[in-house]
Amino acid sequence: MEPDSVRFGWIALEELFEREQDRLSQGLARRVPGMRKSYIERDAWTKLNVTPAKIMQQEQVLTELYGYIHPEHDAPPFDADEVQCSYNYLHACHNLYERGLLSDITIRDMQSQALLNIQIGYQFFENWIDNLHADAGFKPLSNVERRFLAWQTWDLTRVMVTGFRGLCEDFLRRHPGYYIAPKKINGSAVETLFSQFKYHAGGKLTSINYATARRAYLIKRDIHGHRPSQAVKGYRDVPLYVKEAPFKRK
Repeated sequence: MEPDSVRFGWIALEELFEREQDRLSQGLARRVPGMRKSYIERDAWTKLNVTPAKIMQQEQVLTELYGYIHPEHDAPPFDADEVQCSYNYLHACHNLYERGLLSDITIRDMQSQALLNIQIGYQFFENWIDNLHADAGFKPLSNVERRFLAWQTWDLTRVMVTGFRGLCEDFLRRHPGYYIAPKKINGSAVETLFSQFKYHAGGKLTSINYATARRAYLIKRDIHGHRPSQAVKGYRDVPLYVKEAPFKRK
């Protein structure tokens, strides 16, 4: 991936693990105790497992990367710009999730620190894609575009952030004196979306049929409505408050 025309990616984390191994061989304490070799090896398990993703955006990882970029007594390393981009990306994820959507910070008003953290993390991705749109060759819907998040990930991230803010605003207006604990309600938010889209894709949701599955849900909802008088029977009956697909293929 390339924010601000600087390539960065998984290699920064692979080198972090190597530095951890060097510290162990020298009898020094590890700076990221939760890091394991199995988390660094890119395979089908790593891509789907939640634990590696959470480890990568923890403060211990951020502190180690920052210390590598800004050594106390030496000149910055040759790859400082690339590692800095990796740090900025992980720091944005840290604000968006660990200090926002999955935090224990209670939300009592729209100026809550959790909501501010979410906005700070989300703004990083907004700025990133805005810069890329200046390039006529940038194609966010292409499956071979590697300069930004997969468009399905970005689509769901926007739905999640805007939907959560809308939930907070509506709840706090309706129930003054109460608060929201983000960690208590966000555990399966994305899974709820994927489950319904997967159902409308015949059980096989891929990057190719994602848009079709999403539109199938929207069309069915427009025709049949949410049917709020009926009891919720399963995940297929949970209403998704999305208006329209933000991306349209030409």
